[in-house]
Amino acid sequence: MARYNTIELAVDDRDVATLTFDRPEKRNAMSPELLEEVGDALETIRGDVRALVIEGNGPSFNAGMDFEKYFTELRKKDPLLVKEANFIHGRALNRIKDFPAPTIAKVHGWALGGGYMVMAVCDIAFAATDAKFGFSEINFGIAAGGGTMWAAAHTLSRRDAMYYTMTGEPFDGVEAERMGAVNKSVPPEELDDEVDRFVEKLLEKNALALEYSKDYYDHARRMTYRESHDYELAKGEEMKYFQRQEFFTEGVGQFMEDKYKPGTGEAYEKE
Repeated sequence: MARYNTIELAVDDRDVATLTFDRPEKRNAMSPELLEEVGDALETIRGDVRALVIEGNGPSFNAGMDFEKYFTELRKKDPLLVKEANFIHGRALNRIKDFPAPTIAKVHGWALGGGYMVMAVCDIAFAATDAKFGFSEINFGIAAGGGTMWAAAHTLSRRDAMYYTMTGEPFDGVEAERMGAVNKSVPPEELDDEVDRFVEKLLEKNALALEYSKDYYDHARRMTYRESHDYELAKGEEMKYFQRQEFFTEGVGQFMEDKYKPGTGEAYEKE
């Protein structure tokens, strides 16, 4: 597996990948190099793993954009380099969002601005109770943009999104769970185990069914009920074809014989 300067990528014997931001001295703030490495790394494992966990090394998950590396240095060299960096940023975040296997953000410490965006494009998010989330852009005289407002709009109600993007106030993991920004917050010492238990649950499920669940949801948000109904039926037939009709021969067949545990593929005798 390739070696990187700003991230670490590991795949365990369960085919679970862990991508770790590795700029602890900068609280894992995102430089163009980090974003390029994220995009490259995800492309190398696409289709080969059952789940992807994203975390940060050191005291924080991800403190957002590295202003010095991303803005100041590039503008001094050539303003067009900022345009290239924006492309690299978009590619990295889209590769997380479009990753076929379930993606899980494991958040501790800071998750600000662009770091919040990374968490938001993941399918599932767990956070330490003392994690710090926020949209600091307003404090620099700009609006939360470049995908950050999308992240707020897709994880918070309008009231909460407007409040936090307009004030720049931070909020912790407990509040993030209350607002629905993360699935669950736990004490920091329990975060690793909580994420691992969730990953184990995913590994019991059919990998292709999980991938199609992501696709169904993303399309359903943009469709009418009738459109989504027809889309899901059509894509469902495609899924079952790729599964070699296992749903019928194994799933439905065992279910009818009271031997199937729905969702896990495990046969069991009815009590």
